[in-house]
Amino acid sequence: MIHEEIFDNIDKVIDYLNNQGWTLSKTYFGNAPYKLMDFGDNKLVYYPEPFGSPLFRGQNEFHEPCIASFYRNQPDLITQFIQKVKIEEFRLVTSKHPVIKEDIENGIFYDYVALAQHYEFKTEMLDLTNSLPVAAFFAVTQYDSGKYIPIEKTEEKGVLYFVMPDTQFIPLVTENQAEIHPVGWQVFKRPGEQRAFGVNLSKNKDFNTMSGVFAFRFRHDKIISEQIYNLFHGGEDLFSKDIFAEKAAEIKDSNIFSRHAFDIAYENSNKELTREMILAELEKRNIKIQINSIWEYSLEDLATLKELSLSGKLTENLIATTRLCYIPDNNKN
Repeated sequence: MIHEEIFDNIDKVIDYLNNQGWTLSKTYFGNAPYKLMDFGDNKLVYYPEPFGSPLFRGQNEFHEPCIASFYRNQPDLITQFIQKVKIEEFRLVTSKHPVIKEDIENGIFYDYVALAQHYEFKTEMLDLTNSLPVAAFFAVTQYDSGKYIPIEKTEEKGVLYFVMPDTQFIPLVTENQAEIHPVGWQVFKRPGEQRAFGVNLSKNKDFNTMSGVFAFRFRHDKIISEQIYNLFHGGEDLFSKDIFAEKAAEIKDSNIFSRHAFDIAYENSNKELTREMILAELEKRNIKIQINSIWEYSLEDLATLKELSLSGKLTENLIATTRLCYIPDNNKN
């Protein structure tokens, strides 16, 4: 639901929500404790505390409709397929990480599409967070020339989304319900630092119309933007450099992909086009499909990862405990 009032600044939005009975902290940020929990279907995930808190999303501009990047600008079927291949290539590469392989063997669930979304692939998901300051950062800054800068003045209105706490636990029975999953921490530092969640907007769904989702528009304020920007040291606290970010950037910009990634993307497609038709179109766009992946971990990468893992630096700020959680079965009455 889109709130009718346009607030003077983002702080006024937070004041309004507090007056509605939500106790929201403007200083809640940093590395959260994580609960290892069963999120349904025997999927063990690391869930950022506090458990069952509201979720947020910040945008420096309000869009109607608010759709996933996968559907923006009405991409054709081949363009969509290319994005799917890139995501599968990312999944195949990350799944070979030695620590991830061990986690998966121990029952930890990895939502690779949500991870890909967090590493800026075009997916059918949107990012959410349970940290209000993290959402506020993205609401009052803009990405320009490889870095984030605070917004000083613009006619465009920013928006802070507020997602009701129970939205992520209600069984999905209608099309306008939000399917939300925690991304977790695992060995991915960036999603952990941003307390990341993902909401599935497949079939071109509009986030603005999702049940339990409220959009609050506001005017940008230079002083507040700079305060929030400085809180995260210009975004450095939210975008730690890691090997996954480097691999993701390379895959996103590549025009060479493995046959394995192609085959998985095709098998998961609706097969409106044949393999031959897709391959012919890819060739026209200078997209190459080859037997082996060019994105395998090098011996140097593996040595670095092993050293980081043994030193504990991959999870140095991860405080993880266990928690039981009951998620109703959507398939049962």
